[in-house]
This record gives sequence, structure tokens and C-alpha cells, in this order.
Amino acid sequence: MLAELETNLVALIKNSALGKRLRWVDSLPDLEGDSLIGRFANDAPAVYVAMGSFPIKGGMVQPKYGIACIARNSRSHQAARHGDGVQIGLHEMLEAVMVLVDGQAVAYSAEDAIAFEAYSCDLISSEDLYKRGVYAGVVQIQATADVPLPAALDDLADFKTFHADFDIDPHQAPAEHNKWLDEPPDHSSSTPELSDTLPLQE
Repeated sequence: MLAELETNLVALIKNSALGKRLRWVDSLPDLEGDSLIGRFANDAPAVYVAMGSFPIKGGMVQPKYGIACIARNSRSHQAARHGDGVQIGLHEMLEAVMVLVDGQAVAYSAEDAIAFEAYSCDLISSEDLYKRGVYAGVVQIQATADVPLPAALDDLADFKTFHADFDIDPHQAPAEHNKWLDEPPDHSSSTPELSDTLPLQE
């Protein structure tokens, strides 16, 4: 249910008139700090979808998502916010997302859909973003009604990716570790010294 909602929200934006004016539409990447800001700067203008916190009661949930709009324009901060007639601006993106998603039904299974409403728009104030010429805002949306939790988990798909954390003493500074998390990883001055391979049964 949750994966379907996120996937279909991404598809809704990507296939809209707004999506045709964006460089990137996707789920929010699993990055943070400078790596995330660098991704924002490279992908802008872009829209990312991320699930937020929501209540659970009596087997029912009311999903919430944040739709982050990312703008960047080398001409000026006004152009980044307002657009310049060539590249879309942050304010235009936020308005378009609000109009597109508010009242829109989004499928959460093959048979069922739930409508969403936009209830908040938050501008992100960050000196780190501004230094890279990046401007961001988030449209917060929530389902207009409760959605039932799945009845059973018998249909969980087999996993294709395995993640493990190894507890060892660090051999490199945090700055080097952050380079390894870049996309693509930066191994110019150091490389991870520990790796493992786990064969998966097909």
C-alpha cells in the first residue's frame, strides 16, 4: 500500500504538465548533508516525494507525504524563486504541485484509490542551500480519509538487496566516509577497506 502510493504520486507528477518542465522527479534519495545538497543542485529543477509521519488507529492509517520542490537558477535568486520564462521557478513549482495533488485520487492497490489534500506549504531556509544557489519548499499532503491496513503479509516479495552494518573502529575521517556515499562514490583519496559478498538465490 505505502509503496504503491509513493510510486503513483511520483508517476502523477512525472506525467503532468509540470513534469515536462522538470529535470528530475523521484522519491527522496537516501542522502544527507553535502551529498544531498549536491544532488539537489545537480537535479534542479526537481521534485521529490517522501513519506511523512502519520497516525495508525484500529487497523486504519491516514498517509501523509511531503513533496519537495527544488529550484536553481544561476541568473539570480529572484529567477530561482520566480522563474525566468525559460526555467521554472520555485514558486511556480509549489503552486503547480498544490493544484495537481489537491483533491487528486491516487491508487494504493489494483482496485482502490484514496484522495489527497494539500494542507501546508513550507519554505526551507538554509544557508548551505543558498550557498549552492538552491531554493527549496515542501508541499505537505495527506489522505482525506483513512486507509485500511493490508489483511495479511503472505504476498511479501523476495528480497533482492541485502544491507548489513559492521561494527568496527573507523580507519578514515568522516569526510572520507561522506565521499564514499556520493553518487557516484568518490574513491579518489581513500576506499572502504571492508566488504562482503552474499550470493542470492534466484
